[in-house]
Amino acid sequence: MPTQSSSRLGRRLLAVSAVVATGLPLLAACGSPSSTAQPAGRSAAASPASARPRVGIILGGGGETGIAWQTGVLAALRDKAGLTPDVVDVVVGTSAGAFAGVAFSSKADLHRLVSNEKTGSVKSAPVTPGAGGAIPPEMLAALGSTEGTIEERDKRIGALAMSMKLPISSADLVGYVATMLPATQWPALDFRATSVNAETGKTVLWKSADGVPLAAAVASSAAVPGFLPTVEINGQHYTDAPRTSFSAALVAEKHLDAIIYIGMPTPNLSNTVEEDALKRLEAGGLRVVRITGGPGSDEVIKGALDPKVRPKAVELGLSDGAAAADGVGKLLRH
Repeated sequence: MPTQSSSRLGRRLLAVSAVVATGLPLLAACGSPSSTAQPAGRSAAASPASARPRVGIILGGGGETGIAWQTGVLAALRDKAGLTPDVVDVVVGTSAGAFAGVAFSSKADLHRLVSNEKTGSVKSAPVTPGAGGAIPPEMLAALGSTEGTIEERDKRIGALAMSMKLPISSADLVGYVATMLPATQWPALDFRATSVNAETGKTVLWKSADGVPLAAAVASSAAVPGFLPTVEINGQHYTDAPRTSFSAALVAEKHLDAIIYIGMPTPNLSNTVEEDALKRLEAGGLRVVRITGGPGSDEVIKGALDPKVRPKAVELGLSDGAAAADGVGKLLRH
């Protein structure tokens, strides 16, 4: 049974989802392009033609309904395209995508999770749309700034986030996130959760080898500045600020042949910039399948604050995943 503190934190998490969904610019639903990212195609070290392709999954943000939608997409792709952890080499998740990424990578029962979403049996506080206040004006100004590089802007955002007094602590947030995850330990599959170092402005992709608790890594990915506290990890603080692009480095490191990108766009920047990086990679020979939401997406995005929209979001995810199954299946076979 959630404590009163957990319920308050749940309401704040849902408020964050609503703000992301209603179009505030530069919230970290997907990251920002790096000026140094270069197109990269199939590595010379890629798997031979007789072996399966090396595949990565990138999961974008999207708030509470983003978790439900991505769960539906992944469940449909498992059933209709054979997309399982056994045929994937790396999964990277941002914010909502970090939650869905843990579920997929840890081999959680996606059918059960879909059923929970349909019946409302999920960890989500019952609040009405529009509740929860707003990001402070000074944070809005920092998030909207285009002055300097992404890292310079993130460093300013991080400093401001660390200075804000919020009613919950880093430990509160990590503890609440732990109750939302289907696993407590890092999965065997190479799963990574993106975040931003508030002191340096640098984007990080947490992985098992870093020795960071899984819940802390996921919490740091969802800690929207101005709503939720920065998450303290090894004496540094992390927040959900705009990311620099990581696709090119990931493809090179993991010798990937293909990427499946799953991210429902929100009205402003959200999931577009990592897609731009993928376009450059695709021009260099990488195979890419994009799943970004079909008819009904707008309603799901705008209703991200309302827990009652999660059943609709997971149904849409099932539909969008089924529509993409043929393309994903072909990618996995070649």
